[in-house]
Amino acid sequence: MKNVKLFWIALLGLLVNVSVAQDLDEVLASHFEAVNQEVLTEVETIHMKGKSGRMGQEFNFEIWQMRPNKFRMEAEVQGQKMVQVFDGEKAYFVAPWTGSLEPQELGETQTDQLKEQADMDGELWNWKEKGSTLTLEGMEDFEGAEVYILKLIKKNKDVKTIYLDADSFLPIKTSAKIQMQGSEVEAEAYMSNYKEVHNMVMPFYIENRMGGEVANSVTIVSIEIDEKLDKALFEKPKSPEKKPEAPQEKPD
Repeated sequence: MKNVKLFWIALLGLLVNVSVAQDLDEVLASHFEAVNQEVLTEVETIHMKGKSGRMGQEFNFEIWQMRPNKFRMEAEVQGQKMVQVFDGEKAYFVAPWTGSLEPQELGETQTDQLKEQADMDGELWNWKEKGSTLTLEGMEDFEGAEVYILKLIKKNKDVKTIYLDADSFLPIKTSAKIQMQGSEVEAEAYMSNYKEVHNMVMPFYIENRMGGEVANSVTIVSIEIDEKLDKALFEKPKSPEKKPEAPQEKPD
């Protein structure tokens, strides 16, 4: 009798695991259908323009993406151009306010962040092939809306929680723990104002919060799909040309 009882307990556990797996697959399928992932996987380039606001200040930015995994962002900050580039392997940064226009190679953490942004398909697509672990943690009420909660553990062990609206299956929030100035801070992103672009659905407004405080907001102005882009955009930024020194006058 004891063995029979153990058998049914094991079978029930197996059925529960299968049910959870099926639920995750169903939620992902609905999400991919909502954003039209099938179209997105065929897109070769994305070029977007937008504005970012922080503490009453606003600046313009442009982002270019090209397969496979190439990314470039330029932003005008206080009259100076900031550049970030990921060429598929290495990431570079130009920050004029540091007093230098020389491109600097970024460290592992920042490179991983740009690599994630360069992934046009998104982190949920082919998550197993990317070495991630994904689980459906359940449902809860989020600001008056029912949401599915997905927990994504990436290959580098970073953990992100993704909140999908239960009606639209679109992401309305992500949350992750990041290191900032030696301390762990919760970084949250709230996505809204979804619009259709080239038969795909994308957020046109994102609010980023650090430790519960609003860090900045991002408003997308335009998105161009499959625009022909120069591959040189994604190469290491060139060092500024040095001005030739003025010839010195010879003494009489």
